[in-house]
Amino acid sequence: MDSINSSGYRLQDISPLRNDSSGPSQASKGGGAGEGAAFSDDSVLVGASGRSRDLKKADPSFLKPSGDAALPVADNAAPVSAEIQATSASEIAGAQPKAGEDLPPCRFALKYSVDEIMNNPEKAEAFLRDYLTTEANYYAAARNEKTGLTYDGINLDIKTGKPLQIRDWSAPSKECLDMGICIKALSGDPRAALVMSKDDPSKAPEKAADILKKKMDSYEKFYNENPGYGGFMPWFRVSDPVKPMPDWEAQIPGLDNGEMVWSLLVAEQALRKAGYSETANRYGQYNEMLQQNVVKMFYDPVAGKVRGDIKVMNPHSADSAYEPAPGKCDYLAGDHGVHEGSMMLLYVSLFGKGLPEDAVDKIWGSTTMKRVESKWGTTWQAFWGSSHESWAHLFLPFRDNPEFNKLYEIREIIRTQNAAERGYPGLAASTNKPGADGYLSDCGIEGIGSQPVTHNDVFAIYGAFPTLLQFADKEPQSGNYGLAWLLNMLQTQKMQGPLGGGESATNDGAKISPMKTIDGTLPNILAMTGGLASETAELLKSKGVYDRFMKIMEGELREGIGTEPLKQPVGFALPAVKVPTENIPDYDFKVGAENEGGSNKLSGAVDPDFFITE
Repeated sequence: MDSINSSGYRLQDISPLRNDSSGPSQASKGGGAGEGAAFSDDSVLVGASGRSRDLKKADPSFLKPSGDAALPVADNAAPVSAEIQATSASEIAGAQPKAGEDLPPCRFALKYSVDEIMNNPEKAEAFLRDYLTTEANYYAAARNEKTGLTYDGINLDIKTGKPLQIRDWSAPSKECLDMGICIKALSGDPRAALVMSKDDPSKAPEKAADILKKKMDSYEKFYNENPGYGGFMPWFRVSDPVKPMPDWEAQIPGLDNGEMVWSLLVAEQALRKAGYSETANRYGQYNEMLQQNVVKMFYDPVAGKVRGDIKVMNPHSADSAYEPAPGKCDYLAGDHGVHEGSMMLLYVSLFGKGLPEDAVDKIWGSTTMKRVESKWGTTWQAFWGSSHESWAHLFLPFRDNPEFNKLYEIREIIRTQNAAERGYPGLAASTNKPGADGYLSDCGIEGIGSQPVTHNDVFAIYGAFPTLLQFADKEPQSGNYGLAWLLNMLQTQKMQGPLGGGESATNDGAKISPMKTIDGTLPNILAMTGGLASETAELLKSKGVYDRFMKIMEGELREGIGTEPLKQPVGFALPAVKVPTENIPDYDFKVGAENEGGSNKLSGAVDPDFFITE
């Protein structure tokens, strides 16, 4: 059955073909949920979306080429086999815009150079604006119109980049990101407004409030039908009514909910400040319920730890008992509590009702940052060093602490230096596997994690978000290393299409993952707005717990990083190579152009003809 999204475009509302392990899989060794659903076309099997999760001054001269023409293409830094191949050089050439031919608007990255991003304020700002307005095409189609709930994403046609199928499942982590952008738009952020309502940014707050209202309608409905979940959400099918995914029936993921609860808190604050008091009151009541339930559901008083994933013994009773979910993440401790897992630990510590007096010390005694020295500076031990491990920095005011701020900057220096030195054209992050079914978790930064990194032959567009966050407040945006790395990745074949930037690709440009997902898209957008750290700091102060938050994080710093000064011997690095363009053709943007008023000009605008419904 077809559904119409908020922009009036028709999407095929069907599920991708599934194998026996469809939907979110059991928690990996990395401590999070992945998804195993897949679809296929003539050229490629596509892996599922999701994250296998575990838990400022730049030196523009360092590794900076004189211009893009000086960048070689990636050679043998990360060799991969090419499964998606054009049949001939002429086929490849035929898919590219010719001299004098208009580029499709969605292919704007080809108009810019890294040198311009670094040295031309007007060009850098124009690139940023082009990126946000093009991503608005996807954002308009990113959720169910009736329920307001995010879809995991949209599968794309491998030849044209047009939407093919809705990936009709989601998770609290995805809701967290969507609410984050709504909050920024509701608060008048101009960058979020371009994504929320690019044709009339003045309407962005109204649209954001409407999405937030629909979300609360859905959350309340799910709770009323499943009170045993206590207001927390499983991985779920985006249906009406919402149903848990098979792997998450009567189970709740702590990591994902730990992310979502912070967006719920700040959404209440933003709605109230914007004058939407009725919806704000509903968020307030929902937040109060979560705070009443979180300790009995997630805190294990015997172990003195916060549970990772829990089993709901009776989903239909508010008096349900809870146990650790079998075969999944038992506790958000150790590595699992340092990165994204810290969001749930902090929520329980600061807002949990009925938490024993000694619980906070026990919770934080079970997880410790570890100091790591790399040749590019001091950092904390990663899991893989995937960009998603910095998720919490999008939402929580860690960087209000000057030492945390410096640690974050150095981590991003290490990320860019590592990629540049190893000849990677993009930034690695856990992502959908290009050219095949599956998910690649072990991507990130070599040499700083507790786990080996074996799949840095792939880059992910969202891999740039932590660096984008580092430079979000820079004015002007020229000199933004995050934009420079993003541009270098977007210039890859099939990394821009009608819905915006791509998902992931191999370093040699031979394979892509033809889909567009929440996890692969919204972190960059939210990072460009500066994230929600300042809004969350305001919230914590209003609740009287900001000082407690800062004290907890100061304790973690001292315990894990110590008092020795942080080392920062170098600055940020620019990409040293480009992605080869000869291995596959770009999307064929001319398909359907003959139906656009007789014009043969290329067009990247999203319209009904761009959606495949057959």
